[in-house]
Amino acid sequence: MRSLLFLALIAAGVYFYAERFGLAVGYAPFTPVYYWNYSGELRNQVRATGTRPFIKVVVDGELRKGGLEVEIRRSGQSGPGLVKRYQGRFAEEIRQPVDASLYEVIFRFEEARGQVRMDWVAARNEF
Repeated sequence: MRSLLFLALIAAGVYFYAERFGLAVGYAPFTPVYYWNYSGELRNQVRATGTRPFIKVVVDGELRKGGLEVEIRRSGQSGPGLVKRYQGRFAEEIRQPVDASLYEVIFRFEEARGQVRMDWVAARNEF
């Protein structure tokens, strides 16, 4: 009985924290990440090399509330690069041709509630 009460108190505490401050649980890019009223930003650096490189970003998920913004830009660039916004249910593969350089893939969440699977990689077009 005590352990059940203890688990109920932990669940209530996690719920209160998620409602008030937001919560993200998971580890991208390998698993889906679950969000509850989460606002924040995730930045990843990707080095593109070779001839005709591109950066590929895959986003797949469903947000019942809030939104996700994905930006790809050259590292050190002050202005915005390619920006895509998502709400509701989505599944997209973004292929952005780039020059050989260092780039940032930025995921911005605004009051997100739901789950999202994200993956990013630099690749080369070779024939």
